[in-house]
Amino acid sequence: MVWQIGSRVVKRKLAQPRVKVGAAAVVALALAAGLAAARAGAND
Repeated sequence: MVWQIGSRVVKRKLAQPRVKVGAAAVVALALAAGLAAARAGAND
């Protein structure tokens, strides 16, 4: 039930270009943070 409501909300938000850009930015930042953490761990 909850996930169905959540998926509906997500679909509505994805319909907005601004949200798509924001989501893409969050994903990019997450990937950058992951790469930075991996490099830092490799250096140690």
